[in-house]
Amino acid sequence: MITEEIKNNMTQTTIVAIATPPGNAGVGILRLSGNNSLSIVNKCFKSQTNLESNPRVAVYGTLSMPSFTDTVIAIFFPNPNSFTGEDVIEIHAHGGSFILQKILDHLISLGATMATAGEFSKRAFLNGKLSLDQAESIIELIHAESESHLNATNKVYQGKLKQKLLDVEKKLVESMAEITAVLDYPEHDIENTAINHIESNLNFVLNEIESLIDTTHEGRIISNGIQVAVLGKPNVGKSSLFNAILNRDRSIVTDIAGTTTDTISESMLYKGMKLVFNDTAGVRGNFVKYEIIISSHGAIEQMGIERTKRVVDDSDIVLAIFDGSTPPTDGDKEILELTRGKNSIFVLNKSDMVEDAAANKLDWFALLQTFNKGNVKIIMASAKTGGNVNSIKEMVYSSVTEQIKRTTTSSDEIIITNNRHLNELTSAYTLLKNVLSNKATTTIDCIAIDIEDALTHIGNITGTRANEAVIDEIFSRFCIGK
Repeated sequence: MITEEIKNNMTQTTIVAIATPPGNAGVGILRLSGNNSLSIVNKCFKSQTNLESNPRVAVYGTLSMPSFTDTVIAIFFPNPNSFTGEDVIEIHAHGGSFILQKILDHLISLGATMATAGEFSKRAFLNGKLSLDQAESIIELIHAESESHLNATNKVYQGKLKQKLLDVEKKLVESMAEITAVLDYPEHDIENTAINHIESNLNFVLNEIESLIDTTHEGRIISNGIQVAVLGKPNVGKSSLFNAILNRDRSIVTDIAGTTTDTISESMLYKGMKLVFNDTAGVRGNFVKYEIIISSHGAIEQMGIERTKRVVDDSDIVLAIFDGSTPPTDGDKEILELTRGKNSIFVLNKSDMVEDAAANKLDWFALLQTFNKGNVKIIMASAKTGGNVNSIKEMVYSSVTEQIKRTTTSSDEIIITNNRHLNELTSAYTLLKNVLSNKATTTIDCIAIDIEDALTHIGNITGTRANEAVIDEIFSRFCIGK
């Protein structure tokens, strides 16, 4: 637990760092936070406008250093109405790396201390400006690569997860109070009444936690993207279709069978969702029997095919590519075995070469119906002409999003995208589920231990009970200046 003494020791200095990424740009920003921010900046910043008298106003002036002077804009954010809850000053200077480093060195020479990774956000947490889960969401906001991920993370940053978990903590604390009353006043015979209240509270808590845990499949897709395994035999146009979907030459395409010997991954945005296409090594028909065809590069080919199987196993959807210009063969049936049990789309490529498209499609449709015994997603396409390429992307998107419970762009539901949060929620859920399952045979003091442990797991998410080691580990993931 973070004590007031630890908090005061961590926030007594005035820290400084460059807040913009490394490299040269038109503007670069330095940030200071701490009680001495204003006095340090006033030693070198000169302007006709007084910073202290004009909070949250962009003030133009000059920053004087021993070797040169730069024209800058400074903004003063007085405590407690700042990101960190302390006095904060931002200096917007010319964005050359060397210039910014010179300014940084000068501010340190005037009494500031170089900030550690994530120290600004850590101070915001310690000063009650952010909960721990909100602070973590800053990292995800910065690294979000899709609209769906941004929306899900923004809900956490706005405090919706924190509020739900504070309600959970309140019920658990109430239960602990009931237990304390039973233990302190055994003569009042209130244990049965307390147990009933505790059971009601724990059922509420379990429902809340379970609803969050149930979002984690969707959360993984949102944060990592829909993982698509592009599967097919050599020379069915798999890599050509992969390139056509991405609208760029990402995979090498030749007439030589087995050109792709490793998995090539590339992502794109579609309707606000990140789609990750994984072009796999061409799989020969006898792969399922593990009788790898030996060629001059047989060992490499075998490793590539083994990796293909892992990619298929880990995918959200399989895009199985077949040569639609010919009827299906026994080798194609063996390839189909790799898609068994997987959400799959079957693409009949080379439609531009098909003379009797309708008859050919019926042959393939009959095979796939027999194999899947259900709703078959089958589409004819042409990597060469681009025919139905956009339809493939739509099918990938809809095939996965129709399986997840919420529409991320419009729903107010909180979605768990953070693995640490999932682990803490799962641990708390297991403890409380065991309490209810064993309540008839467990003493009330043992119930108290499990509830207290569950409180710790929930508090490790919000930060209400997180210890210093957990907090340090989380903020070490941040960049310097954030």
